[in-house]
Amino acid sequence: MNAERLDPATIEIVRRRLDAIAEEMQAVMLRSAVSPIVREANDASASLFLPDGTLMAQSISLPLLLGCLMPAVQRMLRDFPVAQMRPGDVYLMNDPYDGGTHIPDVSLMVPVFAEGRVIALAGTILHHQDLGGLTPGSLPTTATEIFQEGLRLPPLQLAREGVTDPQILKIINLNTRTPEAFNWDLEAQIAACRVAATRTAELAARHGADALHAMMLELVRRAEAATRAALRAVPDGSWTYEDALDNDGVELDKPVPIRVRVTIAGDEMTIDFTGTSPQVRGPVNAAPAGVMAGCFFALRAITGPDIPNNGGCARPLTVILPEGSLLSPRMPSALNARTGTVKLATNAILAALAPVLP
Repeated sequence: MNAERLDPATIEIVRRRLDAIAEEMQAVMLRSAVSPIVREANDASASLFLPDGTLMAQSISLPLLLGCLMPAVQRMLRDFPVAQMRPGDVYLMNDPYDGGTHIPDVSLMVPVFAEGRVIALAGTILHHQDLGGLTPGSLPTTATEIFQEGLRLPPLQLAREGVTDPQILKIINLNTRTPEAFNWDLEAQIAACRVAATRTAELAARHGADALHAMMLELVRRAEAATRAALRAVPDGSWTYEDALDNDGVELDKPVPIRVRVTIAGDEMTIDFTGTSPQVRGPVNAAPAGVMAGCFFALRAITGPDIPNNGGCARPLTVILPEGSLLSPRMPSALNARTGTVKLATNAILAALAPVLP
């Protein structure tokens, strides 16, 4: 169905409903998880995606998690195509070198079915209490390689048609100091995705799967158009900024510079981190997925809150991360403490734009 045949009021109502589904997913996780980092620090996020992995709606959560599920979902889809999915399937991963952020953050994906086909994907990411490594919490400040940080999970199918693979859970439980908390928090992620599946299927039943898909595509198109219009309102130019981490946690007398150049050209935005420090010995290196989340946050911050928060917003954005740098390290660099690095990189983007967007 062509979205032009649908009235604008209906499309806006559907947009708000999709946002509400993402918020309900978030609420389910925060209520159901047992780890303090989730219940008290809200270190979790929920999103809805189109079947091709395009972000459709996202809960309000930590800015550090804004958009970081996008690379994880895209990565899982490479190993598990939509055409092979069945109701009740569950997929997960956490590998920072293959679409993840850092080891404690486990990304989970569930297909949403209506009228006999996948119409959406529900995704959650949650910071688990412990996944092994040198220290409790899997955030060893003295780590110099990822093998010291905990258990890496490639894209895996955790459940097939509602039946969980017990071998995967046995492996994970054997590698965490808090298996009971891990299992509870994982169930919270799954429960959030199941709620999304139910609510989205209800929405499809009301409007029809084809019409709902057309409206989702239209919302993505509108978000892209609105983001491009907001960027055109910014004068063309290129601005730089440099900051630095005090050290990498291991070599304590050596600052770690972060350099960024932000360029606005018409309706396109390029964020270039060329000149940033090479990867370091300590664990403050950052996986690209986390850096991309910071860039997405900065873009959303300068383009305004009225634009639908979906994958269309990211289409005008190009990010350059030199391979082997602090923000795109090579294996087996440690990167569990990437949080401060991503925050500083995000601040640098906004600081670079301060002269033109005070």
